[in-house]
Amino acid sequence: MGKFANMKSFVPVVMSLLGISAWTKGETGKNVLAADDIAKLKTFGFDDAFLTPFAEAVENDFADEQGAEETNMASAVLKGLLGKTANQLAVANSQLEALRASEGANAETIAAKDAEIQALKEKVQALSSLPEPDKGAGAGVNHAAATAFNLEDEHQLGGMQGEMYALEGRPYNQRARAALLARQGILMQVRAESSIDYSRLKEDLGAFYRIRWQDRLQSFLMKLPSIESIFPVESGYQDLAVLVNIWLGEFSQSDNTSSDFDNVTKGEYEFDNETLRMFSVMFAHKFRNLKELEKSWIGYLNQEGSQVIKWSFIEFILAETAKKLHNERELRRINGVRKDPNLNTPGKAMEAADGLYEFIRKKVDGYIDINNGKTVYQIKPFELGEITEANIGAKFFEGTSLIPAVYRDSGQLALYVPSYMVVWYHKYNELHYGTNQDYKAGMMYVKEYPGVKLIPVPNADNHQRIFWTMEGNIHCFEHVAGEMTNFNIEQQDWTLKVWANWKESIWARAVGYKYTKKDDMDGSRQMIFCNEYDLPSTTFIEGEKDANPDVALHTSVVTVANTSLFTITDIENAEVGVAVTIKCGSTNYGVQILQADNFSLISAAWTPAKGDTITLMKRSDGKFIELGRTTAATGVLQFANDDATPSVSGATVFATGENTAATAITNLDDATEGVTYTIHGAGSTYASTIANSGNFVLTAAMTLSAGTYIKLVAVGTKFYEVERG
Repeated sequence: MGKFANMKSFVPVVMSLLGISAWTKGETGKNVLAADDIAKLKTFGFDDAFLTPFAEAVENDFADEQGAEETNMASAVLKGLLGKTANQLAVANSQLEALRASEGANAETIAAKDAEIQALKEKVQALSSLPEPDKGAGAGVNHAAATAFNLEDEHQLGGMQGEMYALEGRPYNQRARAALLARQGILMQVRAESSIDYSRLKEDLGAFYRIRWQDRLQSFLMKLPSIESIFPVESGYQDLAVLVNIWLGEFSQSDNTSSDFDNVTKGEYEFDNETLRMFSVMFAHKFRNLKELEKSWIGYLNQEGSQVIKWSFIEFILAETAKKLHNERELRRINGVRKDPNLNTPGKAMEAADGLYEFIRKKVDGYIDINNGKTVYQIKPFELGEITEANIGAKFFEGTSLIPAVYRDSGQLALYVPSYMVVWYHKYNELHYGTNQDYKAGMMYVKEYPGVKLIPVPNADNHQRIFWTMEGNIHCFEHVAGEMTNFNIEQQDWTLKVWANWKESIWARAVGYKYTKKDDMDGSRQMIFCNEYDLPSTTFIEGEKDANPDVALHTSVVTVANTSLFTITDIENAEVGVAVTIKCGSTNYGVQILQADNFSLISAAWTPAKGDTITLMKRSDGKFIELGRTTAATGVLQFANDDATPSVSGATVFATGENTAATAITNLDDATEGVTYTIHGAGSTYASTIANSGNFVLTAAMTLSAGTYIKLVAVGTKFYEVERG
């Protein structure tokens, strides 16, 4: 019977609502739930999903029921219906207050709303007085009458029951009561706030804002699922906390009790530790010009009148802010790379703390141990090569095979992979094993090693690193639970400052022995295993403004807009013999490399347009060798040489050809209306041209010489210019 398997437990509830002591008899003599009874139950909130199986159970005299061992289900449904009806009553009361305060409301509308409220009160009274069954103790009946809206109640708003209407700890309910009493000529002082419990506000928000759906402020901001389900959170940790682990030597041996005890003792305990780094993070905002909200925000939601500080709006905004802070932390826990802040300059969310992949990178590439000041290495990566859709199954098998069997066969080892790779893995297995009778689709373990779980890591689309470790080894750490949303509030003149400070980290309890030389590592004394690289060369990380590119974190860097054209004089932290790629990321105030000093060996000065790249390799003497250059148009489809009406079917980005004669493009064949097409210039002597006439509506005629582009949108038979550069 679906989710309401034990219908017998609902009998006392339903009979009380219908006011009957026995079921109606049908033409066959069986009990039936009459149509009028069904209609009445629907007014109390029961739907067909419940009523249809319940009617069947009545007709069968509950023959298939096993008793009333699940009577708590009936109690839960009853409370749900009561809460729903109570909420409807609260909404109606709020609407009635608004109608009475409105000059345009007529008497008929107010009378209709009064009637609706009276009907809802009767429903609340009926539901409140129902018998509530409990296991073995019999049914108890609450005969208390429904309580009228009572502003004298000093504990609950209007006497309404439910945690959301409590006055204590809920300043918005206190202000609502004071406002309603003021209409009756009773003035009361309400304490001004200095802080608010926003976690509670977020829970109550739906009950507090009783406004029409079409007028509701909406951000459409979805909360990301927390990675705490994969990496549990632990509270109470300060920076530099010590996480102790132990490495055990070999202990057992053949019986040799005829020897002297001291001569045959063996085994050793070697204690090690992980020094937990906690990163200090903050949120700081200032609400200014709140008076302007009277013009920009829906008028009747302005509960504060002419007061400068609009608390109802701020409460709503901060509830949404808490959601955004949560999302930023979830992304940071995976992708964060800590950078020390610049004084008096706002920082980036992803630079507030190290995330999971940066934590692993440092254990592979080396980091300064705060205990001894030396560079140490803890993870020796597997040389697996690039992981693709075509080889992912072989790579998972190869890497897992390299892990010592004592870990691999423990049943606790897990392989953590970026979530997109799970799709690759399923497709790989389906392609290779789908015809096997014993094949199981969607397996979440390494196929050849069923004891090794496959766990997807969310929000890791830029990464290619996979790693193995024991489940529960990696944790999220925090200093004080809930600190992130423990907002501090301070009014300063006509503005409002809001801030919060907290500490966060993601760390492993056991990583591996700390080696000062990479060559000494053999993988036998580590608890985390991974492949050799993380970000592919095709993924670019952002460089710093007005600074030389730094490839300490990744070998591909995209520049950002500078305060003026910036000349690159060196590439920071470039390793000898390792290729690095620099991409120009800005048209205005970009970058250039002159053919001089460290770059005296390049073929010519590099003066890139946005999207152009240069690949370089550092020599032992510090100079850079040029390995290649590309332009933004490289790799796109190319028009045929001398084609005046090229086809744009099957793509949206093109480059002109090397024409052998003057070529004027007069049309783009096979275009789709509404699609924007980008055409890059690649010509030299006979660069293609487009006139501002005929099928083209441009700001001016265009010559598509090398390094230029134009964007056109197809509308009817015309192509309109969107952008050029």
